[in-house]
Amino acid sequence: MPYFTLVIPTFNRGHQLERALRACLAQDFTDWEAVAVDDASSDPSAVDAADVVRRIGDPRVRLVRHEQNQGVCVARNTGVRAARGNWLIFHDDDDELVPGALRLIHDAIEGGASGIHRHAFEYRFDDGRISPEPPLADGAVWEYRQYLEWLERVSPQSDFLNVIHRDVFDSVLWPTDRSREELFHLALARQFRTQCHAAVASTIHIDAVNRFSAVPGRDRLLQMAPHLAAQWMRLLDEHGSALEAWAPRTYARFVRSTAINSYMAGKRGQGLRYAARLLRGRPFAPNAWGVLLLGLFGPRAVGAVVAREKLRRARG
Repeated sequence: MPYFTLVIPTFNRGHQLERALRACLAQDFTDWEAVAVDDASSDPSAVDAADVVRRIGDPRVRLVRHEQNQGVCVARNTGVRAARGNWLIFHDDDDELVPGALRLIHDAIEGGASGIHRHAFEYRFDDGRISPEPPLADGAVWEYRQYLEWLERVSPQSDFLNVIHRDVFDSVLWPTDRSREELFHLALARQFRTQCHAAVASTIHIDAVNRFSAVPGRDRLLQMAPHLAAQWMRLLDEHGSALEAWAPRTYARFVRSTAINSYMAGKRGQGLRYAARLLRGRPFAPNAWGVLLLGLFGPRAVGAVVAREKLRRARG
């Protein structure tokens, strides 16, 4: 049983995968394995993940393939099932461990607080920005309330490197569809403690053309909407009262997203109910009235409005 398993989903990005794996090979801490999960790559012009693993030729690196594309969270669950390590590092294929990262993480775990099931480390983008923003408070321990209060303070686009004990996955899994990962993090925070480390462990590269965080167009938003509406409804059912108490702006953001994704999924009545819920909590907020008015339009029109807004925000 290695100390670490790096779980690395990949899709049509063999070049990025090779860079990520070679950064693992360069680490001075050697008690690790890597499980790359190819989520049914289909681009014949992309570097093949199997070729990458063969070229590397290290028995610590294994490849698992999906027969059908299922999304990044399902690929992470596949990696969890294949993992043998005690601690799992969730590492995207466009991430690159900094020199000495595994030694840093190991020492932080061994010297950390007791009863911790997740350790959070900072990222550095290749343009120099640090994530999350604001940075993590070194040594801080989050239980459920502290995690929700952190969500209230942090930029919604922020992320951190997740290092999670394998015991967590006896009771909490990543989403089993194309939904995003927020429900996983909330469920983990409700059951397990997290310790924060104000240290950069990995670099995020932004050179891939098909990055998951790229701004989606209208058609992609419409495709994602049914999954997201269902996920946000479940999230609000399970965590809404706690969010409303300890992270009210975050709570309003999820209610707003539920309404808008319901509209885009063609469920206008459902969307209007969540828009009314948002309005009850924020009766004087112009954007709450705007969400209600969006219900007058059809899914494609709503999708076009949302796509333009996301693009505007991405351009600053």
